[in-house]
Amino acid sequence: MDRFFTFGVLFCTLFINISSYSQEKKPLNLEIYFNRSLSETDRVKIKDKIYQFSQQIHANPTDASLYVNRGVQYAYMGLYPDAISDYNKALKIDSTIAEAYYNRGISKARFAYTKGSCLDVKKAALYGLPQGRELYKNKCGLFMKELGELP
Repeated sequence: MDRFFTFGVLFCTLFINISSYSQEKKPLNLEIYFNRSLSETDRVKIKDKIYQFSQQIHANPTDASLYVNRGVQYAYMGLYPDAISDYNKALKIDSTIAEAYYNRGISKARFAYTKGSCLDVKKAALYGLPQGRELYKNKCGLFMKELGELP
């Protein structure tokens, strides 16, 4: 009886250690949860593009278009905080990039159109992006009184 009890305790201890080890070592793959429509092949291609843009940014950190392009790739993966961070970096370099405002607004609005996302879309429209004008008119009605109509 003692042998079975000892074996049972040993087996349970080993099982718990193996389970916790596998849970600790397994990284959480967030982009799969955010964008389930991408195939693994698409994910690999997008990750490669992100890597390429990162290398180009390392070589030329003042090129705002590289941050915008990498941000777009992050958004495709569903990694919106990373995308927003890249759009912020691009706008810090050049505050007149309509595409950066538009894409940042879309990333912010992933779950709901807020005042911040509508302000970005409005800025994109003011800097000449026609899509920004349409999106602002169609989705930001609640905030137009506060943010103002487009000229």
